[in-house]
Amino acid sequence: MKEVLVTIQSVYQYLEKLGPKKSFQILKNLGYEKLLSLTGKVPKERLIVLTQKLSEDTVVELVKQIPEKILVEMIRENDDDDLVYFIHSLPMEDLALVSRSIPPHDVGLLAKTLGKETSVEILKTLGIEKSIALLREIPMKDFLWLVDEIQVGPVIQLVSELSVADCKKWIKQRGLAELPILVKFFGVSNALKIFKKLGMNQALEMMFLLGTREMLELSLILSGMQLDEKNIPALVQLKPDELTSKKKTKQTPKKKQIPKKKKTSKR
Repeated sequence: MKEVLVTIQSVYQYLEKLGPKKSFQILKNLGYEKLLSLTGKVPKERLIVLTQKLSEDTVVELVKQIPEKILVEMIRENDDDDLVYFIHSLPMEDLALVSRSIPPHDVGLLAKTLGKETSVEILKTLGIEKSIALLREIPMKDFLWLVDEIQVGPVIQLVSELSVADCKKWIKQRGLAELPILVKFFGVSNALKIFKKLGMNQALEMMFLLGTREMLELSLILSGMQLDEKNIPALVQLKPDELTSKKKTKQTPKKKQIPKKKKTSKR
């Protein structure tokens, strides 16, 4: 009973701090039970600060679109300024999707490590759905390690150009450890040219056959050669697998059948 009375008191103190107009609108749109539940799980001071920095409509939409359990965790795991910046910078639908798809702890870690502006820039540049798909494949601590190794700009450029399917293939087969090595050696633009020329499957195949160091050494040798594009033959040679396929499908000429002599009956 004492806890209930304390919670009710907190609700009234919360509404009193917001002023009559704002508190009436929020109470009218959310209902007393919803406010009672929320104020019982989030420190009153934090709720007051957040609500004062947001409009009545935004507060109502936030509570309606994001499940209470997730919203409480978002408030717990993120600083007030970071949370308000995310709310103001992303459409409510995108914010709700991010909150349901990426653990609030990870979003808070992203904002604390890279800053709220950079975090929002990553989400917006890559697109919400692509960001979510990739962060489901890569633990947040590994993603932050990658950013620390090659910086935000190159990571965004690299991931923007590659499809989610290609990123998944690379992560599954090679992990992240080699990416900083490749990007620092080739540069992002050259690395992307290799991926586009070969395709992700063949690029991975070459990495598997040669090994990382051997591939880098071979690239270095080739880059020092005096080669002329004019000397590339105009005739496109078939690849070994295509040659094999062609041989299999090539039909052998049928032997001409010699007509059998008709038997003549003796008279």
